[in-house]
Amino acid sequence: MQKKSKYVLVAIILLSAFLAVYLAYTAFMQPVKTEIQSREILGTFNLPQAMISSNMSVDQAIQNRRSVRTFSTTALTLQDVSQLLWASQGITDSERNYRAAPSAGHVFPMEIYLVTGNNSVKELEAGIYHYNPFNNTLEKIVDGDQRYNLSQAAHQQKWVEAAPISLVITGNYQKMREKYPDERISTRFVDIEAGHIGENIYLEAVAHGMGTVAIGSFYDDQMINLFKLPSNETPIYIYPVGYPTS
Repeated sequence: MQKKSKYVLVAIILLSAFLAVYLAYTAFMQPVKTEIQSREILGTFNLPQAMISSNMSVDQAIQNRRSVRTFSTTALTLQDVSQLLWASQGITDSERNYRAAPSAGHVFPMEIYLVTGNNSVKELEAGIYHYNPFNNTLEKIVDGDQRYNLSQAAHQQKWVEAAPISLVITGNYQKMREKYPDERISTRFVDIEAGHIGENIYLEAVAHGMGTVAIGSFYDDQMINLFKLPSNETPIYIYPVGYPTS
């Protein structure tokens, strides 16, 4: 009986150890799920289809590309806005949902927002809009002219407030990590993709007589609050756009 009791005691000890390890694993080792918030859409506005032609060649656009920080008060048209948004994330292959900028693993973790002021875009109210590339629409998420607030978030850079519009690029790093678990690689891929999009915005602006400048300096928390960003989106770039003064 004494020998049997020892076996029972050893079994109890092993079972207790197993339970302790299991509970520790479930408490500390399980992956943290990213909270996903939905955008509150105040209204939807249709954009004209992008024109897949220009009087300027890609070569000439590259040659003419410069960072522009002074803008005229000339209002943009909805066609101008549509061209810029299409160049950033527009659908270029409807069967496979390929977009204007390349994406590692076809993940497409980027979102584009438009900030427009009073009388900045003909036939479009002031506010902040999310670009939906699948149906080529703008989804309004914030009312009113927010250019001053955006410039304050961008370390008071005055050209952000002066430009008729700004395009803001955000990235979903978690979405890329689901495809590429190595955080260094997934982070690199998102940041590189933001660069692809930014260059497209530069060249599209130049091809249509406009100018822009890439801005990566801002307060993240202010940007997140201003744009009411979902918890899985991180602001990466601001691109003020308008017709240059000279």
